[in-house]
Amino acid sequence: MIGKREIQKRYSPIVKAIAEAEAGTTGEIRVHLTRRWIEKDPFARAWIVFRRFGMFRTAQRNAVLLYVNLRKHKFAIIGDEGVHKVVGQLYWERIARNLSRDLTSTHYENAIALAVREIGQVLHQHFPAEAVPNPNELSNEVSED
Repeated sequence: MIGKREIQKRYSPIVKAIAEAEAGTTGEIRVHLTRRWIEKDPFARAWIVFRRFGMFRTAQRNAVLLYVNLRKHKFAIIGDEGVHKVVGQLYWERIARNLSRDLTSTHYENAIALAVREIGQVLHQHFPAEAVPNPNELSNEVSED
């Protein structure tokens, strides 16, 4: 059985990208990976994960979840209402197109890290961290089931 430390080491490019993307912004990014065989709707499952991790509880409602089913090669991106209000649906569609392309052209860790960095740019633009303390409201660790 793989321990938590080994999991985070394997996903270190993603964890590093999350930390970099969240530096200087109040926005929060979480990545959840799964290898479920039976999954009809990754978007519905992503909403369950979003709620389970309490991602709707950030102060500015600016959390983003990247949910990726590695076995089914499907994913969902959920941005909380604060983020969605400022970026709109076309932004998420562009991120999804880029992630889909990158997942087929490079290792999934690198593809996800690229998407995280791209989301981080928009979080920096719309949700900059002020001079006041900026607590990390959500873990930067990659979760999986």
